[in-house]
Amino acid sequence: MKRTAPVIAASLGVALVLGCNILDTEPLGTLTDQTFYQTEKDFDAATLAPYSTMLNLTYDQNGMGWWDGFLLPDDNVQYRDPNRANDVFNWSATNVDFAWVWATAYKGVMRANVVLDQLPKATKFADPTKKPRYEAEAKFMRAWWYFLLARNWGEVPIVTSVPTAVEATMVGNSQPGEVWDLIESDLGFASQNLPPNYGSEKGRATSFTALALLGKVELYRAQWFNQPAKYQEAIADLTAAAAGPFSLVPDYGDNFREQTENNSESLFEVQATAGDNINAWGVTDLGGAAGQAWTIYVSPSCYYGTGGGCAPKAWGQGYGQIDITASLNSAFEVGDPRRYYTIYSQSEPYCACGASNAMVAYDSTWSRTGHTPAKYDRPFDPNRFPNNLSTNNLRLIRLADVLLLLAEAKLLGNGDVAAAAALINQVRARARQTYTILNGTAPPPTVLADVPTGVTSDSLMTLLMHERRVELALEDAYRYDDLVRWHRAGLITLPNDVAFGFPESNTNWQPRNLLKPVPQRELDVNPNLKHTVILAALSGTCRKRDDCDRYPEP
Repeated sequence: MKRTAPVIAASLGVALVLGCNILDTEPLGTLTDQTFYQTEKDFDAATLAPYSTMLNLTYDQNGMGWWDGFLLPDDNVQYRDPNRANDVFNWSATNVDFAWVWATAYKGVMRANVVLDQLPKATKFADPTKKPRYEAEAKFMRAWWYFLLARNWGEVPIVTSVPTAVEATMVGNSQPGEVWDLIESDLGFASQNLPPNYGSEKGRATSFTALALLGKVELYRAQWFNQPAKYQEAIADLTAAAAGPFSLVPDYGDNFREQTENNSESLFEVQATAGDNINAWGVTDLGGAAGQAWTIYVSPSCYYGTGGGCAPKAWGQGYGQIDITASLNSAFEVGDPRRYYTIYSQSEPYCACGASNAMVAYDSTWSRTGHTPAKYDRPFDPNRFPNNLSTNNLRLIRLADVLLLLAEAKLLGNGDVAAAAALINQVRARARQTYTILNGTAPPPTVLADVPTGVTSDSLMTLLMHERRVELALEDAYRYDDLVRWHRAGLITLPNDVAFGFPESNTNWQPRNLLKPVPQRELDVNPNLKHTVILAALSGTCRKRDDCDRYPEP
């Protein structure tokens, strides 16, 4: 059977699983199973395929499927107009955003499986001892995609090899805990077999990346499934990840600037470009240039309510899809510079897009709430290239996140208030450094003071939740994931302890919204896949499965 270049070749198995068409892309050459997947060079290319699939989530209109469906339902942002189904928890199996992400995730899984299937057959390695590294990369990426699937859909089907017949694609739901076991197994192998770095090559997962993700998965299992022993595993792996060659950059804003990508704080990023606008991971499947559409998605456009106005480049280079909630706007402490890099507010510098490139100030009338996201978009660049896509990498794992996860594991696993406070205070100390850089003077003692050690575990947990919110706001849909796991751990109660963007969101929220509904188009082609996702059964609170909250039949 003929195969095209590795990124395209890896997608062929996905068409069987998803029953959907893979969009045409330019072929890079004709290869066969016998001539490709043989050498180190072949697998250098092939292992990029599951990475490059991430670009599909953030590319132009399809990026909206990711952000509309996975960033929106939280208390940090709200859709520009009320009653958006995703935002107010009117979720259904026909939701196109959820379907897009499900399909993309399984495409990433299958591309990793292609590498794992072909690697044992490769006979032309100059150094066969390098094979475990490529296996580790593929397993890391498979775990990444399955972690996305598991935390959003629960007991998802498990596919660990490329199907060779349609019948083999009819995989039913996995058993409770099964997909989480696979994720941990893959990440454990990856952490032991990935290199600590790749020299000048950027973008690939390292052993430290795998340790960080493994620790996060173990923390989730401790909280989702009431498995306290997992806290100790999370502590060990997160400690090892944080001990790598990383440091918090002095300027918080450097985590979101294109000029400071892949910096000392970063463990993993979506590689938008490298060199002369050539992507380090390849191209998307969507027939266009690589890049991310976050900035055009969030940059303000027009608010048509009373007194509303339009931002420069509205709609052409700013869709203004989401606004900052009042809850997030008020969450930052007085003087916290992280607010400046997260939120645009009245009269702040916006863009050099006035007459003769004069600086235009942000106008609160451009937004329903008076505030729009600034992260990755300060200052706004009216000349994004290409096709209005930003070439600024999205940061997926950075040291500040690892430190706060480690603090949480130590606090909840060991009750170690002092150790947890010390980790939180590392993050706050960097925020104080940023204050100095931004303002040219040291902050007053009252600004971002260290969290105290002489408090109860519950009190410190409240402070830690606050710190995660303001440090990681708007990043990779962290917030709703955090809210869900804290709810499942009994640390908060949804929706009572959260002020979502719209009152309807709090009114409509139900326990079934802890997970997404399985896409209807997947149910239609796979009779073994269950439409009803049983939620309470996952946390062991059901006497029998029929007692549990479920999505209604369509």
